[in-house]
Amino acid sequence: MSGQGGQLKPLPVDLTELCIALENEARGFDWYLDIETGDTVLVNAEYEPHEYGGLKVEEIEGNPQRFRRVPPTDERTVLADMEAFAAQHQDEKLKESLQLALEAPRPERRFRAVLGWLPEEQHAWHQFRHQRLEARARAWLEQLGLQPE
Repeated sequence: MSGQGGQLKPLPVDLTELCIALENEARGFDWYLDIETGDTVLVNAEYEPHEYGGLKVEEIEGNPQRFRRVPPTDERTVLADMEAFAAQHQDEKLKESLQLALEAPRPERRFRAVLGWLPEEQHAWHQFRHQRLEARARAWLEQLGLQPE
């Protein structure tokens, strides 16, 4: 759905907010991108229409031409990001600990527990994860024929 001649339509999208929407794994939280304004809209039990110009949930969900549901990141993708982060690590002991955590039950929780004692590594993980999310956000926008301004 790219614009004329394959050109992408510029849209003022807050990539950080879009990354938060992509990262959403919670049930009952649906994020939408307004492709007219670039706003990301969270629809959940606490949704307040007056915060979004009076738009009702039905108007958002019922207008896929304007509001595109942001696809949440699935668990396999999150685990793949964790595996990639562990694999690129130079510290062999930490790499092994992260890989063992990912092979254990509840791997996400164990992975985060390993990093919990290492603030610098935790920061590096968050930066790595954000870069991956931003790349996915840009790719999704491009599929929609959009380019963030």
